[in-house]
Amino acid sequence: MKIGILTYHHTLNYGATLQAYALYKTLEQQGHDVEMIDYRPRVAIKFYSKQLYPIWRSRYRFSFNPYFIGNIIKFWKMRKFLSSKMTLSSNRFSSRKELKTFNHQYDAVICGSDELWNINSFRGFDPSFFLDFVTNQNTLKLSYAASFGNTESLMELKNDIYKLINDFDIISVRDSNSLRLVSECDRQAIKVLDPTFLAKYNDIIVTPSIKQKYLLIYGTELSVKQENFVKSVASVRNLIPISIGYYNKVAHYNFIGVSPEEWLGYFAQAEYVVTSFYHGTIFSLIFRKPFTVFAKTYKAHKVQDLLSNLGLEKRIFTDSENAEFRKEDLFSNIYSDTFNDKLQKAIAVSKNYLFQALSNQSSLSV
Repeated sequence: MKIGILTYHHTLNYGATLQAYALYKTLEQQGHDVEMIDYRPRVAIKFYSKQLYPIWRSRYRFSFNPYFIGNIIKFWKMRKFLSSKMTLSSNRFSSRKELKTFNHQYDAVICGSDELWNINSFRGFDPSFFLDFVTNQNTLKLSYAASFGNTESLMELKNDIYKLINDFDIISVRDSNSLRLVSECDRQAIKVLDPTFLAKYNDIIVTPSIKQKYLLIYGTELSVKQENFVKSVASVRNLIPISIGYYNKVAHYNFIGVSPEEWLGYFAQAEYVVTSFYHGTIFSLIFRKPFTVFAKTYKAHKVQDLLSNLGLEKRIFTDSENAEFRKEDLFSNIYSDTFNDKLQKAIAVSKNYLFQALSNQSSLSV
């Protein structure tokens, strides 16, 4: 089957890049002919390009960007990963018009994963991510683990989104909030895992050269309270704090310009993980690492949704909480047989949905 995937593949975000890779590889390993639809809207290009400028411009002043060299290296490594690990469509599209007027030849088109349907993001409402450009009636239209992100209400866009949602053959989402919003459009959906849970990474991991045991930080803008927590945990286990992808002043070493393969390696070798990101949480789970999530209030629900289903919601601390009070539980064994059974069942349900959906079966066994 010829399959096109539409997702956020051209970013400086490790989670977005690896979810695209994971869905691509999962389908490819099933024998499908897969390619990423190379849609790069100008608003996204402009947003990510700002991180590569040596000078930042605000409303009132200019300032030096101390991370631009690291971000340029990250950008180059991300592009290398994208071009070497996945096949892109022969045409690149920078606008909805270009995407809609092209004669796409796919048996199926999948949108997912990530917050493709988040109408509150910097991308705004883009019908392309609801597959409005797929007009061939013989092409299967489905979503895999799509998300509305922190969108709480569809408001004045509900009529437009209602029509788009109801043009899908089959729908899956990755969180309860998105499941609710889809149901408000009078459609049924299934909740599945992010595709990063479906893939294997042993053949692409690059082991870091660092010899000391370390606590890994994958997050931004830690508060003083959170920094003190990092120092405390590192001290208890004699670990050095390191940060990947972003600068954190509490870290002994900041490795900003790492590749996705190197990023995976740092997770795989970590003794402990502190993260404020959804995919930082996921890869802590994949590599079975003890971890703490400093969930930002506006993003806490999706981490909460994932970890509650796995019985690990106690690993989350919101912006208003003090992480110190549960420090005695941080190194307890959280990967019990119960956890493994729950996760393996959820993976099986997710794969079953995806593979049956591509077989165009009207009734999915869940």
